This record gives sequence, C-alpha cells and structure tokens, in this order.
Amino acid sequence: MAHSLQRVGIGTLLLCGIGAVLLGIGVLLLDIAPGLRWLLLLLVGMLWTGLCLWHWRRRVRAYIEQWLPGVLERLGRVSGGALAVRFSEAEFPKELRALAAELNRLIGAVETQLSRVRTLERSHTELLGTLAHELRNPLFLLRGSVETALDSSDPAQREHLLQKSLQHIARMERLLEQLLELSRLESGTLPLRWRSIRLAPLCTELCNHFSLLAAQHEVTLHVEVPEELEVLADRDRLEQALANLLENAIKYNRPGGQVWLRAQPQEQYVLISVEDTGIGIPPEHQERVFERFYRVRERPVQGSGLGLAIVRHILQAHGARYELQSQPGVGTIVRFWLRR
Repeated sequence: MAHSLQRVGIGTLLLCGIGAVLLGIGVLLLDIAPGLRWLLLLLVGMLWTGLCLWHWRRRVRAYIEQWLPGVLERLGRVSGGALAVRFSEAEFPKELRALAAELNRLIGAVETQLSRVRTLERSHTELLGTLAHELRNPLFLLRGSVETALDSSDPAQREHLLQKSLQHIARMERLLEQLLELSRLESGTLPLRWRSIRLAPLCTELCNHFSLLAAQHEVTLHVEVPEELEVLADRDRLEQALANLLENAIKYNRPGGQVWLRAQPQEQYVLISVEDTGIGIPPEHQERVFERFYRVRERPVQGSGLGLAIVRHILQAHGARYELQSQPGVGTIVRFWLRR
C-alpha cells in the first residue's frame, strides 16, 4: 500500500479527493433552478480544470528540476572543452528526445570544426617554418651574387651576376606563389567555378605552352584527346593541375624522351593521364610524392616540392580519384577521373 501511495503521489490522491467533493456538489445542484445550476456547474468545471493544471504543473516542474541539472552540468562540460560528451535520448522526456539528437549533432559539428581549425593552425605553423627554410638558400645566393657584383669592376661579370640574381628572385617568386595557392587550397578559401570544359583545346594549348621547355630537355609531347570530350570542372584549377603534371613529366625525363597527355571516356567519367618515359620514382617514395615539400633526393633536378601537393588538393576539391604508377628507369603515369 505504501509503495502504491508513493507511486501515485500525494498530489494525485489529493486531486482525486477534491474531484470527488466537486462531483458531490454537482449532484446536489440537480435540485437547483436550471439557470443557476448551469452557472454553478461552469464554476465547478473551471475550478476542476484549474486544479488539474496546477497539479500537472507541479509534476512537470518537479520532473524538470530533477532532470535539468544533469543536462546543464554536461552542457557546462561541453562549453569547457569536453567535446566527447553526448546525450542519451532515453534520458530525455519523450517530447524532448529530438532535442537530445540535435544537441549531439551540434556538439559533433563543433568538434569537427575545432579539429579542422587545429589542423589548419598546425599546417600554417609548419608552413611558416618550411617557408623560412626554403627561402634561406635563395636569399643567401642572391645576397652573394649582389655583393660580388658590387665588388666587381668587370661589366660582363656584373651582368652575369645580375642575371643570376634575377633567377634567384624568380625562384623565390614562384615558391611564394605556390605556397599562397597551396594555402588557399588547404583552407578551402578557393571556390571552384564549375562548368563543362572541352578537353581537346585545353590540352593542345597546354602542350603548346610547354613546347619550349620540352625542346630544351629534348622531349617530345603528344596529345591524344578526342575532340568532343568534355568534363565538369573548374577550368583554371584543372589547367593548373595538368600544367604541374606536364612540367614534372618534362623536367624528370631523359633526352629523347616522350610525354603523352591522354583522355578517354569511361561511362560517366573521363580518364585523364599524363605519361612519361622519364627516370621514374623509386617505390619507397611513391606514396609520399604528393605531400607538401616532399622531394626525391636521388633526382638530378630538384623542384620546390609543391607541384604535386597542389595537384592533389585540386583533384580532391573536384572529388576526383587519382593514382600514380612509376617504375625507375621506365617512366611514370599519373591518372585521375573527372565527371563528364
């Protein structure tokens, strides 16, 4: 009996008692004049409704006072940085379970964004450190060339040293441009302008642009792209990715080597590839060549280490799948798939 009383609650029993009294009053009112009887019944009904509302308000308030402190305590831990906290829907009233799911979603979104910010902060710190290291050597060489030119009385030697200085400045300019581009790609602040692009004119234009560099390295360029083939992409970013791949294919080739720029349809995708007959990449380096500032030290020509990192970010921004195959002494193929 005591257990039943505890379960029902004193407030509920009191409300039932008052209800019984009001019902008795209603029975007594049957002998009263109809007009007065309906007025009194209305008053009794209003009193009963008010008592019911008061009782349920007390129950809801008691429930909230029991449930809310735990929720607020965990929200306080979240605001303090404990983003692993989550809420169970079973802890919430049925009417508020959607709130638990929404709170979990918001905490997860904050955790994701905070992780992204920390990653970017780490990346920018590494970027500044690497930038200082990468600029130190060309600045040292530039200073040496300028100082020697100032001390020289030979006009021919001065002109030669100034030409060397211009080369060092150009190298630093290219490095800074690539770093800025890579930083914008990594931070996602470089929006893509999607449109349908005809590949044949773009690829032909690129090969014409690199024809002088190819001639200097005694490399032959080939374009094998169907005239009608189109892809959905940002033209400027796609051109930049292909330019970086072509430049590498030419620079790391051998005299008399070949470079092919190909494209072919594959269902809803277009397979684009840049293939060369160059020196190739050793297997232990192939998984890391798309990392920022990673260089294969065995190569006779050293680049900035940023070209393939930029290619990777551009392709990822397009949602493209890509792969690299290479065999030392045979050549390298880079393939990627874009939507038509």
